[in-house]
Amino acid sequence: MTMNLLFGLTCFLLNLAHCFNPKKLNVSAVGTAGSDWSSAGATWYGSPTGYGSDGGACGYGNTVAQPPFSAMVSAGGASLFKSGEGCGACYQIKCTSKSACSGNPVTVVITDECPGCVTESVHFDLSGTSFGAMAISGQDSQLRNVGVLQILYRKVECNYVGKTVTFKVEEGSNTNYFAALVEYEDGDGEIGRVELKQALDSDTWLTMSHLWGAVWRLDVTSPLRAPLSLRVTSLDSSETVVASNVIPAGWKPAAGTSGSGWSSAGATWYGSPTGYGSDGGACGYRNDVAQAPFSSMVSAGGPSLFKSGKGCGACYQVKCTSNSVCSGNPVTVVITDECPGCVTESVHFDLSGTSFGAMAKSGQDSQLRNVGVLQILYKKVECNYNGETVTFRVDEGSNTNYFAALVEYVNGDGEIGRVELKQASNSDTWLTMSHSWGAVWKLDVTSPLRAPLSLRVTSVSGETVVASNVIPAGWKPGAKYKSNVNF
Repeated sequence: MTMNLLFGLTCFLLNLAHCFNPKKLNVSAVGTAGSDWSSAGATWYGSPTGYGSDGGACGYGNTVAQPPFSAMVSAGGASLFKSGEGCGACYQIKCTSKSACSGNPVTVVITDECPGCVTESVHFDLSGTSFGAMAISGQDSQLRNVGVLQILYRKVECNYVGKTVTFKVEEGSNTNYFAALVEYEDGDGEIGRVELKQALDSDTWLTMSHLWGAVWRLDVTSPLRAPLSLRVTSLDSSETVVASNVIPAGWKPAAGTSGSGWSSAGATWYGSPTGYGSDGGACGYRNDVAQAPFSSMVSAGGPSLFKSGKGCGACYQVKCTSNSVCSGNPVTVVITDECPGCVTESVHFDLSGTSFGAMAKSGQDSQLRNVGVLQILYKKVECNYNGETVTFRVDEGSNTNYFAALVEYVNGDGEIGRVELKQASNSDTWLTMSHSWGAVWKLDVTSPLRAPLSLRVTSVSGETVVASNVIPAGWKPGAKYKSNVNF
């Protein structure tokens, strides 16, 4: 199989040839219903003849509405989405359980997440277009009216006729932090590994880490030397392609700005009109969000902001100019929660009532909240928690063999790229913790941990601080421990 290559930064070159011509993969299916078909549940979301959402949790944006996706897409339950590593996988689906079902297979691509799709072990939350495509001609509306279906599915090879593998450099990328969305991969569709090689370095491939959705990232201590080459390895078959010098000298992050670094986004608000949204929500900050330095100036983020929890703690300036009560002045908010349903736009802030109202002219915050839905401008900024140091709250379930901690008040990037732990009497060994959920990182060990514990935190841009002996001997689950460092 030949995988295809092309460089795309601020835009994607679209080709009107959009048939998939899928090939059946040689995989064994569990719970099959004849041949190699397996059973799954199916629902649909979004517009009846639409594309679900603008790329949702995979980050493809509104390309899901264009060829070669052509709205034939689906959000996946946990077993399909695979924490983002299932993005881009292709499946044939068909229904035979209703009179309006055609029984003919159609091909869909996983482009979004359905975290609530847990009734069955495999569940497709299809776009209205792809759900209706399983119907007999002219009966798509009748099939959508059924709402919930039992369907048959099988994984197939992706074949984006006329397309080549494309890379979209993420906003926020710079010479020390590079992140890119990868799409239009033939074959498996799912990506197992992405590596980067710099100019004038013929041998060294640097392994990128999976960030969220279809986005992969790399932190480096020295500025990257362009042009950059990218090597992509598929998840199932381990086939590899090399895109030599695909990121040119003078590369730029993705476009979409409205001048002076501002980009467009959607905004809503939730919780009390003058409140703080919720008690920390999906990031785990609890009622700290109501106190200084957050001071209720917080927001839940759609998938492209929340980033499966790795966007927790990021700071953004937001402002509105689209309504007569908008002040046009920027205010700063922190991502402290998730809004999984905020998928109408590729970037969406579900703000606290306080932060939504803060965009209004003096005395007109209630009028602005009454608008309900706004188009706003935003840009990422450095966090600056004056007087605060990086703080760790030990998770309640922690013990001597399992340690988990929430990290907050991170200056600079706000977002955390890596957390490591070092035990007492061990001057050299740093143990890499794994991201658990929200702003919580965890470590499992076979031998009891020896306190005091030091923690090393690395931001997404590669900057590092060390909180030496921050977790004392006799530490307790649920307790907070302040370091004496910050970025």
